[in-house]
Amino acid sequence: SVTLAPVADDPTVAGAALAGRAFASEPAQAAQAVADAVRGFREGGVAPTAKHFPGLGGSTINTDDAPADVAGRPDLAPFAAAIEAEAPLVMLSHARYPALDAERIASQSRPIVEGLLREELGFRGVAVTDSMEAAASTATGTLEVTAERSIRAGVDLLLTTGRGSYLRIYRRLETLARRSPAFAARVREAAGRVRALQSDLGDRR
Repeated sequence: SVTLAPVADDPTVAGAALAGRAFASEPAQAAQAVADAVRGFREGGVAPTAKHFPGLGGSTINTDDAPADVAGRPDLAPFAAAIEAEAPLVMLSHARYPALDAERIASQSRPIVEGLLREELGFRGVAVTDSMEAAASTATGTLEVTAERSIRAGVDLLLTTGRGSYLRIYRRLETLARRSPAFAARVREAAGRVRALQSDLGDRR
């Protein structure tokens, strides 16, 4: 099974929206706690998800409720620790990080997904979005458009919480894959990572 935990955000502003869900506000302490949580989940046969990359500790706004901007570059120590502890999934935030990408929110940003998460931190697992129905995501476009952007950015798995949402996304992505060999290759890459995770989970039973 998969759990959408642990929270790897370290609150850096007063009234941070995720303060009550974070392990610590000090990056080194948060990193140690996140790594311990990842190892604990894995030892119990559960695949953990470090979230919300690259960090929501600098926001007083919950992205489920409204768009949010996070100033500066978040401290990535908790996520680096999660990856070092072999977290198989990392969840992308729907916040915008102008210092990292002035145009796209993290879940739709190739510089953040491919550049920061995969190239800089060396993550090779499954990159998953936060809820595609979150206000910070829907503010940037329709479900079909945001799903396409996320896949193009390098995300592998799209989290939906709305009734029938997955069908709308599937139809859009299937159409795009039929029309574009490059997009089809990106979908196959994403599917390969998800299948590898499924295989790993099967081996742990």
